Amino acid sequence: MNEQHLEPLKRHPEGRALCAEVDLGRIVRNLGRLRTAAAGRDIWGVVKANGYGHGAVPVGRALAEGGAHGLAVSNLEEGLELRQGGIECPILVLGGLRPEALPAASAEGLTIAVVGPEHLADYARILPQHPVALHLKLDTGMGRFGLLPSELGACMTGLQRLAPWIEGAMGHFATSDDPDQGFALRQRRTFDACLSQLSEAGIRPAQRHHGNSDACLRDLLDQDTHVRPGLALFGLTTIPEGRALGLEPALELVAEVARVKVVPAGTTVGYGRTFVAPQPMQIATLACGYADGYRRDLGNRGVVGFAGRTFPVVGRVSMDYLTVALPLDVPVAPGSPMTLFSADPAAPHSLERMAQTLATIPYELTCALHRRITRRFSV
Repeated sequence: MNEQHLEPLKRHPEGRALCAEVDLGRIVRNLGRLRTAAAGRDIWGVVKANGYGHGAVPVGRALAEGGAHGLAVSNLEEGLELRQGGIECPILVLGGLRPEALPAASAEGLTIAVVGPEHLADYARILPQHPVALHLKLDTGMGRFGLLPSELGACMTGLQRLAPWIEGAMGHFATSDDPDQGFALRQRRTFDACLSQLSEAGIRPAQRHHGNSDACLRDLLDQDTHVRPGLALFGLTTIPEGRALGLEPALELVAEVARVKVVPAGTTVGYGRTFVAPQPMQIATLACGYADGYRRDLGNRGVVGFAGRTFPVVGRVSMDYLTVALPLDVPVAPGSPMTLFSADPAAPHSLERMAQTLATIPYELTCALHRRITRRFSV
């Protein structure tokens, strides 16, 4: 593969590399597939949490060059990171901002979500001097940020003062991954009713986006002009429609073997001596631990890929290291690469399978990957 945006290789004390290999080409192809699923609607690509652990700036740059309308992040710092990385497309801060942060957002051309009624008057006072585009967040059933439908009437005067800067209206599905679409359809009706109420008051946002990744895949978009996928861009959605669309996971986590030793039967490994070698075997130590984001509870449960096979993670995962058991007849040496998370959805050590082992979701695993891990990007 051709490699781009190669970060300086970070090394652990033993000089062994730990690397998240990110295929930007897959992410851009996922973008195209999602655009098709969304019937050509413009896309706000969500790259919060360091691009779901994949690397926000290189991923954001690839999405912008691949035709995304804009990028969405959680907070001001994430937006500024993208701007400092040379990304010039629209950037939407989903979590809103305190009024005192508006000048910084205005200086960098960020777009801000209005997430509640608390600061409407302050925004109206500040925006004439420090203009920013606004997207009004409506709480249609998620129960977190956003104006409740019951609050709209009391807030309408304040919103009318902000009308010159209101570019968009948005909501967020709580159950778009659920086979039962009843609540999602109820949220959609609530969103439409809120838009009608705003329109009657003279507020008609040009952009409307309630649809997240799974809503794109399940055609829950209705009158949306834009869509806001996140996890599906990285091939991490777990609903069948994502696989049918051909979405491709884009990340593999690879660690080099730091040390190999042959141990006799009865040898215990790791804190708490939770693994006892049942026969003579090889123990490979990898410089990756829970400080890197590899979950501690994968000890004695996870598997890694090596030489076309998988081998068990044994003993407790510690802060900086984990250990793998291999038979005596498997050639392995310091420097050998082992794949901790595979981008192949069918692999026993895929992100999806490891998430199932932990009763969690794949993107919790990628979001947890620490920035001290080298990211290597290919197209």
